Amino acid sequence: MQDSLKTASFIRRLGAMFYDFMLALSFVILVGFFFTAVFMSLLGIESIPAGSPVAKTIFMLLVLFTFGFYGWFWTHGGQTLGMRAWKLKLVGQNAESITWLQALFRFCYAIISWIPLGVGYLWMLIDKQNLSWHDRASKTYIIDIKQ
Repeated sequence: MQDSLKTASFIRRLGAMFYDFMLALSFVILVGFFFTAVFMSLLGIESIPAGSPVAKTIFMLLVLFTFGFYGWFWTHGGQTLGMRAWKLKLVGQNAESITWLQALFRFCYAIISWIPLGVGYLWMLIDKQNLSWHDRASKTYIIDIKQ
């Protein structure tokens, strides 16, 4: 990372993360309803049992669409809507745009960062460069672009 870039603070990242979570949740609910309605209509069923192949397929489609949601924003300008509101930007090393592969690593490791009660996110509070686990794994950085 370039020395002139300032990594974003925990509080600002938390604010953007909450904003993006609300947007992504709305998006996933909308897509989930659509896929559920399509599957139920095509299969002529009234309900989808938990753990069934159809339920697993819908779940995987929702994960894929969630990755697409974040990945598109990260690879096209480096800012989700929440990051724009909080004046943050995701960059790779040397402040360049990130690739889809980096977006995939970031997405997967962000999920892993939540599993142990969010320790992967809280890690940035003790990290000298304010980086979380998924920042390090994907070689990406969230920088403060506030003027």
